[in-house]
Amino acid sequence: MKKIARGRICVSRNDIYLMIAAFICYTGMYAVRKSFLAAQFNEQLLFGFDYKTVLVLSQVFGYMLSKFIGIRLVSESKGRKSERMLLGLVSAGLLFLLLMVYLPIALRPVAMFFNGLTLGMIFGLVLSFLEGRRNTELLVAALSATFIFSTGFIKTTGVWLMQDLGVSEIWMPFVTGLLFFPLFIGSVFLLGGTKAPDEMDIQLRTERLPMDKLQRKGFIKKHGLLFYGLVLVYVFLTASRDFRDNFTVEFWSELGYADKPKLITLTEIPIAIVVLIIAALAVLVFNNKKAFVWSMVAVLVGALLLWGSSILLEKGSLSPIFWMIVSGFGIYLPYILFHCVVFERLLALLRYKGTIGFLFYVADALGYLVSVAILLGKELFDYNGSWLGFFLQLNTYVGAGMVILTGFVIWKVYTIKDESATVDALPAK
Repeated sequence: MKKIARGRICVSRNDIYLMIAAFICYTGMYAVRKSFLAAQFNEQLLFGFDYKTVLVLSQVFGYMLSKFIGIRLVSESKGRKSERMLLGLVSAGLLFLLLMVYLPIALRPVAMFFNGLTLGMIFGLVLSFLEGRRNTELLVAALSATFIFSTGFIKTTGVWLMQDLGVSEIWMPFVTGLLFFPLFIGSVFLLGGTKAPDEMDIQLRTERLPMDKLQRKGFIKKHGLLFYGLVLVYVFLTASRDFRDNFTVEFWSELGYADKPKLITLTEIPIAIVVLIIAALAVLVFNNKKAFVWSMVAVLVGALLLWGSSILLEKGSLSPIFWMIVSGFGIYLPYILFHCVVFERLLALLRYKGTIGFLFYVADALGYLVSVAILLGKELFDYNGSWLGFFLQLNTYVGAGMVILTGFVIWKVYTIKDESATVDALPAK
């Protein structure tokens, strides 16, 4: 087995370009996808259902369907094809926000469905430029920062446009997306101009190649039990994270902070800083099995924090602001580790020449399927509690399920022989 010399980690100019481009690119997509969540559409109903819930469901359903389509398209996409798809899909998503302005209320959910359908593959396309590198965790940490920071920033921007500039609720999503669109275009061209992984990257993390139908089936047949254990953990995470993301504005309103929209962003900052530092530090762990196992231990810690903090808030033993931070950390630490470390190191550990886009899109598709089911269930079964109360109940089930499944995954991975390169030294780039 080839041994590689250990040395200091070096971040190249190419790495810096990749981090900047990935962060801006996904933030631009979020401006098109998440900005409408800054509106509350108070006292509006459609066919007897809460109007915002109908819009969220419509978009999430389209987004979920896009994930299923992406299992094939993203896993088979690479290079210039990814750039063209990025530009085309986000442009279409922005146009559907404009179309929503002119549609009657009853047809606006249709526009939101197609908005979600165009945006569900963006993450995998951006990720294809970052995976399979010795600094992948650091690169994907920059991309993942958008999950925590940018989602709050986009909502804060939307609230600012409405409260300070007088933009109406229906125009606000399009105006927000348009503000960020030029930056998005520039980031795509910057991604396309970066260098591919070098020979050292391939030795450490395996070559990343598009996966056709037979290769996807082969991976599932050989590693399905471990993979689907991870998928179920991710499904639990997505259910909690997506509900929190969709109704953060409502949570703050119920907690008595409706007049302080900056809290949406300010409470996410400490979460983003700590979580991203932890994820990025994984580049210092050269052994792929150790990196994978430690990331799963951190997932377990996150599950316990989410479960425990939600119980304490229900009992009145935790302040609302501190709960938002602790529960957010409990959700986003595992969520970011899945994006930065777990699937990346799994392929490296297995020495599998594929793409983590396939792994992600199987997990994401099922995760969003569950998210849609939860939102539909809340409405169809006439749940009369608050958004916050429902979220706290959801977290108790999510936390318990994640603890059980994570324990299984940690046990299962110890039965796998680590066939990755041993690392004695890593020369600087």
